[in-house]
Amino acid sequence: MSVFTPVTVDEARAFILPYGTGDIIDFQNIAAGVENSNFFVTTTLGRYVLTIFEKIPRQDLNFYMGLMSHLHGHGVPCAAPLAIKTGEVIRILKDKPAALVTRLSGGDIAHPVPKDCHAVGAALARVHQAAGNFVLKMPNWRGLSWWRSYTKELLPLLLPRERELLESELAFHNKFDDLNLPRGIIHGDLFRDNILWDDHVDAHVPQMIDFYFACEEQLLLDVAITFNDWCLDFSAYPEAKINEANAMALLNGYANVRSFIHEERAAWPQVLRAAAMRSWLGRLGYHYFPRDSELTHPKDHPFSERLLNFHIAHQHENRAQICK
Repeated sequence: MSVFTPVTVDEARAFILPYGTGDIIDFQNIAAGVENSNFFVTTTLGRYVLTIFEKIPRQDLNFYMGLMSHLHGHGVPCAAPLAIKTGEVIRILKDKPAALVTRLSGGDIAHPVPKDCHAVGAALARVHQAAGNFVLKMPNWRGLSWWRSYTKELLPLLLPRERELLESELAFHNKFDDLNLPRGIIHGDLFRDNILWDDHVDAHVPQMIDFYFACEEQLLLDVAITFNDWCLDFSAYPEAKINEANAMALLNGYANVRSFIHEERAAWPQVLRAAAMRSWLGRLGYHYFPRDSELTHPKDHPFSERLLNFHIAHQHENRAQICK
């Protein structure tokens, strides 16, 4: 989340008026993230997040808003969009599509421990289950075809080392779509800053936000994307390593809700590499194709490269992780 399109308090006040959420008493830019413009809105009746969609096509927003509403209605703790009296969810602000969603309580965790990772794994599996009967469709726009096309855009700008690694990985993942693993709706971006923790109840509850990378894909890729952020050994930074206790906790938490089949266990090392490559590609893009924004935080693309190299060098150990 970041700010590419500035909004004044008066502009925000006019936008939220039809939602019947009360008058604004506090309005703040949100600094984290890189895709949309986001603002915290506190009113006399509640707390919300106002999002202006900078790049997502208008026709795709029905999927994202619908998915969030569907998951919320099926008991998944997540942000939910609001609608005005006519039922309209997506409206226009500063000539761009925008939406108002509930703001969840709690904060994110920078350095998770095994109990956090176990809860995240279980929560992700519940999303996969709850989304099983969601009727709208969305292809993975950051899948294999994007890996290929985006690499071509980046190649003239890359360092020789980066170019060699990307071309090698693309060749390795050439048949990724043919792995024939269980498929469904994935979150696609369940990094640490996309979960807020509600500690105002007895349970330590992970609540999900930012579903704008959600799509239809092999479910194991979602597990790997999540794993590659939650299961890092932060004490080893700047070296990229995996915290095995967190790794086992996340995978066991997931498997307690939805068991991994044999084909997923066999494919785990490759899917970990695919997830790491995808994240690295995105961060290379943010580095080489920077966007104008008031608050965007830079992404550590060299670390993503080191994580990819770590997975390449530790394929045997990675296979053992999911087989325990």
